[in-house]
Amino acid sequence: MILRLGELLHLPAGVPDVEGDVVRLRYALMLLAVVWSALRARGHSALALLAGLAFVLIAQGFWATTLGRPYGLFLDAQITKCAGDVSVAAVAAASPAEGLVVDEPGSCRLWAGLARRLGPSTYLLLLPTLVTVVVHPLIGVLVYALWPRREQAFAASFLWLAFSTGDLETVRGVGFVPGLWMHPGSAVLLVLLVAAVLAASRLALRAFAVEALGASVLALWLFVRAPFAGRSITETLLLLTLDQTPWWLLAAWAWRRGTEPSARALILGGAGLVLAGTFPLGVDAWGAQAFYRLGLLLAAAGPVTGIADRVGAALSRVLPRRLPASDLGAAALVLAGAPVCFLAWWTPNRLDPLMDASREPVADRLVAAMEWIRGHTPPSSVFLASPDYSPSVAVLGGRRVLRAPTLGSAADELRRERMEDKVLSGRDPGRLGDLYGLTHVFIAPGDFPSYGIRAPEDLEQQPGFQLLYADAADNRVYAITRPRAAGGGRDSSLARPNPRH
Repeated sequence: MILRLGELLHLPAGVPDVEGDVVRLRYALMLLAVVWSALRARGHSALALLAGLAFVLIAQGFWATTLGRPYGLFLDAQITKCAGDVSVAAVAAASPAEGLVVDEPGSCRLWAGLARRLGPSTYLLLLPTLVTVVVHPLIGVLVYALWPRREQAFAASFLWLAFSTGDLETVRGVGFVPGLWMHPGSAVLLVLLVAAVLAASRLALRAFAVEALGASVLALWLFVRAPFAGRSITETLLLLTLDQTPWWLLAAWAWRRGTEPSARALILGGAGLVLAGTFPLGVDAWGAQAFYRLGLLLAAAGPVTGIADRVGAALSRVLPRRLPASDLGAAALVLAGAPVCFLAWWTPNRLDPLMDASREPVADRLVAAMEWIRGHTPPSSVFLASPDYSPSVAVLGGRRVLRAPTLGSAADELRRERMEDKVLSGRDPGRLGDLYGLTHVFIAPGDFPSYGIRAPEDLEQQPGFQLLYADAADNRVYAITRPRAAGGGRDSSLARPNPRH
């Protein structure tokens, strides 16, 4: 199981180094900005777009490769629960509706459904990280390919690539780029909705049809549930106006002179969704803000192109070699905007405590123990583990657990606690023994002291436990070998290691 993007790229642990290599990152981005501008000055729009994509990918990919684990894993309850549901869906023999806690429904149905199709891939837990790196440039490609006013397509894609995120909206918690790590599933849906709106405009439908279709498509975002942020109406109005300076001014200027219906649909739909986020409707404000910001940037592409053309005409008169004014203007736009954009100076480890904590890798011995569980226990196994290690068993081991109280309580949490008490105390669980299909116990030093367990080997002093695995850190896996109550719905055979191993 690969947990960090650097390992996928064959980078050793600690590479890149945030403190030492960030200066090289800034220089590399400045160089790419020059290449981006030079290619556009020579009229190579497609190659210039590729340079812009490289600018964005390197800026985001650098910080993604500094993570020692997937963003928020074992640090944020929601992210960890989703990762556990995904791992269990890919590996464990469970019903499609079941999550990491046995007999409890799962969450993250999009990712869990994808995991069932992919199976136990070693890259599974990296998929959200990869999504967050490619979504931003992918939208830039869609804008360049589908924007109907071809003379504005390069400026529109540049504005999105360079200015999709602003400092003020980032401070308010809805910046597009910083929010990608918390919203990988929503980001996939956002790309699909943006593609639908842009494609409708590209098909040259009537303006009212494009706007109606755009509003209908964006209305789907109402079904993306998110916690209520509790943002005041004053903050929301600032988010829609002053926080978007100068883009809302340019968009307003373009609106009076006729901008594309798709841009109007994104602006109106996004603004409506942002306003809806001030009420406890569960609207994902991050995605709503992304729609609104994209609409403003697309509308601003017309005025920006006009300004760039005037700058290019002035430059063409003073330069010794005559180049088309439109190419020179677009090149000047890139050279002026890319070096000062949010991505060029983004330092997420200082802005996001969760990102900074995610730079710490998961302990190697814990990963090894979980890999043993994944490879040497049946997929149908159900584990009892302490609150600290239940998420690890689910995420890294791919096995369902009896309880995971750090991620949330089950509907029958009290009954599960009674089951845990009976198993660890060496008492006959009775009918509870067959209720959850419990087969194994994972125990580490310091676990379950309230049951009188001073060390993991204390379980061997009780009947009904067979030691299967122990490592130098004294992490242990026991099989529960006592017969379970007869007549239950689950397999009543004894738990044993997978004979294939």
